[in-house]
Amino acid sequence: MTQENQKQGSKVSKEYKKAADFAEKAFAHIEEHQTPAYPSTYAFWYSYVSRSNEDMVRKVDETLEKTGSLSVYDINQLHDKFLSTEEAEKRRSEQIGNDFEKEMVSVMRLVQQSMSSTDSYCSSLDAAQEQLPEAVSPDKISEIISSLIEQNREMKEMTETLNDGLQKSQNQIHELNAQLAKARDESMRDGLTKLANRRNFDMSLAREIKAARENGTDLTLVLADIDHFKKVNDTYGHQVGDGILQTFASLISNNVKGRDIAARYGGEEFALILPQTNMQAAFHLIERIRKDLEASKLVIKSTGKCIGKVTSSFGMSMLQDGYEAETLIQRADAKLYDAKNNGRNRIEMDTGNAEAA
Repeated sequence: MTQENQKQGSKVSKEYKKAADFAEKAFAHIEEHQTPAYPSTYAFWYSYVSRSNEDMVRKVDETLEKTGSLSVYDINQLHDKFLSTEEAEKRRSEQIGNDFEKEMVSVMRLVQQSMSSTDSYCSSLDAAQEQLPEAVSPDKISEIISSLIEQNREMKEMTETLNDGLQKSQNQIHELNAQLAKARDESMRDGLTKLANRRNFDMSLAREIKAARENGTDLTLVLADIDHFKKVNDTYGHQVGDGILQTFASLISNNVKGRDIAARYGGEEFALILPQTNMQAAFHLIERIRKDLEASKLVIKSTGKCIGKVTSSFGMSMLQDGYEAETLIQRADAKLYDAKNNGRNRIEMDTGNAEAA
């Protein structure tokens, strides 16, 4: 073994030892915090011990200093914030784009082959047209006709081959387009609730504010929060908590329509963008959602045990002249804070810019 190979081997051995050490520490954290050894949980703790994301490390350290431990809910929240799949989704879209480009190159190649074959066939017809007037014997005419028949057979086979190749490429392009559309849709949706995610919300709010100003129409923003959600998680576990989030998301989805946009704003917070909707109309919609959740009989599937009443609080604000997206969010968030402080399971409206219902 050369000295260079020995150095390379030593380097690989050190990297392997380092990775194994990180893995051991990651599993130690999983055991210490009693969190399921899901791939996402492992990725979270591996990133923490390897310090691959310093912002996440600081946040984890701050949380541990305050609470002494991390729950599955905490880990999921931190994973979503710092170890987002956005880059993976971007790479997936890029790969689909590359595949699409390759398929288009294949199509162009087939088209060029077709054009070349057509030119060759046309040349054969031109040659036959020149030869036929000069052909005086039956044998010569028969020879020219036989040649044309052979050329026609070859052209037919080539056309069938090209058509088959074009059909396959067309099917592949259709499939790639479907994959790309799916990847784009998934990148804009929350994985658990299937509602719009935060990125989608930010883009949609900016778009709807612009449309409302251009058309002179109303726009109401609602922020919602499930009351005492952390207590539910701590009491019944995070799978039950996830089920409640999904239930609430379904209630919202079943009540919005048209251009309304429902999003998971973060954690147990949700947002509704209601274009062409004033405060009074929005209040009646949100009151229906609030009552639906309060009346829901939530049961743990595995045990049949009733969870008890789960409620939600809401803050509402309507777009006014001079408001930017940040202003609208801040005002709705302030009213949500008031709803929490005033007893929860209620709706608070920004009456500074609209009459109460």
